[in-house]
Amino acid sequence: MADHRETRVRRRVGSMLPSAGVPRALLYTVTAAASIAVLAGCTSVINTPGAQSPQTLPGTAQPVDVDPTDDAPATPETPSTPEQPSTPSADPSRPPKPGIGACATDQLKITMKAPDAGAGSVNVALIFTNASKLPCTLSGYPGVSYVAEKGVQSGNAAGRSGERATTVTLKPGGAAVALLRDSNGAGGYDPKECMLAPALGLRIYPPNQKVAAFLSWKTSHCTGKTINSLTVGPVVG
Repeated sequence: MADHRETRVRRRVGSMLPSAGVPRALLYTVTAAASIAVLAGCTSVINTPGAQSPQTLPGTAQPVDVDPTDDAPATPETPSTPEQPSTPSADPSRPPKPGIGACATDQLKITMKAPDAGAGSVNVALIFTNASKLPCTLSGYPGVSYVAEKGVQSGNAAGRSGERATTVTLKPGGAAVALLRDSNGAGGYDPKECMLAPALGLRIYPPNQKVAAFLSWKTSHCTGKTINSLTVGPVVG
């Protein structure tokens, strides 16, 4: 490549110089200088494709010392335990009211109004009076049956009238009533089925109690096994 360039340069230089009056030695000197310049240019072209070594330019930013605590995320605070609601304290000046219990048999005085006899039936009002110093409640139906001599039950126990029962609160001295109904003697029953017999009184269980009281009432009533003439209603205030 250099030989071809040198030849072209010599020809170009030769054409630029006058053919007459120029010393041959000067011509050779100019030609040699031009050749050296061409060779130098060739050398520069050959080395150009090589990558230059990276240089650190003046003013390039360098890392600076940073306080690690400046941009560090803040440590999350531990949530405090929520306050628990305080338990309301009892007011010593107002003690809680005791619950009112059911009237026990020994708290009650059981009496009856004079029977109201009509055509074929008899009605008796059974009265339950709170004889204690504390209030109590009656709710439901009493259990009632006739009693013969020696405390033996006479005839079938009273059936329930089917009326709706309510709760009655009895203050000391307060009373509730339950209505008892029976046939008047044999009533309309066949005497052989009625089997009329005397009774000394009534065995009465107050509502929801297992201890009975005796109420004296001498009368006659049907004792036949198929006769269910005696009925009782719920206690009412």
